[in-house]
Amino acid sequence: MTEEKLAPETIEATAWERFFILRPVVGMLLLTLFIVGGILAYGSLVKESLPDLEIPQATVSTYWPGADPQTIEQEVTDKIENELSSLKGLKQYRSASFDSYSLIAVEFVATADIAESMQLLRSKIDDAEAELPREAEKPRVNQVSVDDRPMLTLVLYGDVDMAILSRTAEDLENRLEKVAGVNEVKIGGQREEVVRVQLLPERLIALGIAPTQVRDRIQAANRDVPWGDIESEQLGGAFRLYGRFRDIADLRNLPIDRLGRGGRVVRLAEIADVRRDLEREESRAFLSNEGQPFKRSIEMSLTKVPASDALIAIENAKQAITAAQTTPEWPFNLQVRVTTDQSEQIEESLLRLFTNGWQAMLGVFFVLLIMLSWREALIAGLSIPVTFLGALTLI
Repeated sequence: MTEEKLAPETIEATAWERFFILRPVVGMLLLTLFIVGGILAYGSLVKESLPDLEIPQATVSTYWPGADPQTIEQEVTDKIENELSSLKGLKQYRSASFDSYSLIAVEFVATADIAESMQLLRSKIDDAEAELPREAEKPRVNQVSVDDRPMLTLVLYGDVDMAILSRTAEDLENRLEKVAGVNEVKIGGQREEVVRVQLLPERLIALGIAPTQVRDRIQAANRDVPWGDIESEQLGGAFRLYGRFRDIADLRNLPIDRLGRGGRVVRLAEIADVRRDLEREESRAFLSNEGQPFKRSIEMSLTKVPASDALIAIENAKQAITAAQTTPEWPFNLQVRVTTDQSEQIEESLLRLFTNGWQAMLGVFFVLLIMLSWREALIAGLSIPVTFLGALTLI
């Protein structure tokens, strides 16, 4: 009795399988394309901590210097809310009135088109602006975005006078706003240098001069006035009177009034104390490092341009800060400390991604090495990074 041997079942290869088996050079070129293209695509990939999401929210802020919260509520906030009540796509709004400004938070429905909703919101604010007091500033509409989060926060501190510290922060702000990828620089704890004119009441009464007269005289004198153009065959130019005060001594010598007919001239220095000073504090910033006493400081927060690479923008900002510290104008004993750096979080996330990738590759390799052979294990293990690079190439 003879045993009949069964032939192994054969499966016919598909057209794609025959193509790559019979032409291995094409497969190798395609594999090389995926690897090289993926590496190049990763270099140009925008890296940021959060995706660029469109948040259906916006804020409306209106400033009215000197107005109390109740007046702000009645004259500004209520009038803007009346216009917002009929806004298309509006879900809800919340408002608050403070000393000198009004703030309204607007939220749209999730299905609303953000661009159209923002356009309609600005149109409503323009309609409400006609009803606002003339003393109030133009309302500002800002869309809420994930890019509003600071990508880099630094603190200026040291044994430096507050006026010098504020001036250095302003110069550094102008330098950082020119850096590629930086959208805005916000400063906290800064006090700008101003010229303070403190009137002396007893002298005003004795000379019969009203405070409003002094105010009007200063405002009228502190301005630049154009005087027209001149044109001829030989030359052409524009004339301009530079009337703004360039020196505090010129302000002190400003004529305010004349005593009687043909009397002497009363100058500002006689009826007021004119001096350089710092503006009134609106915010304070302090820094304590490793349990040391708190030091007066200035905080600077940098936001990035939407859809820009956060790693490149932060690196450019750090280079600009280092360049500013090496200039002769940088004050002695003034130090810079970075308190928030978004690049550390991004680099940590990328490191975690690559770690998970090579761990998965090794896991697949060893499992298939035990179950099958080293060839199948090597092919399956390498398919993970090649697939990832190929996906980057196609994106």
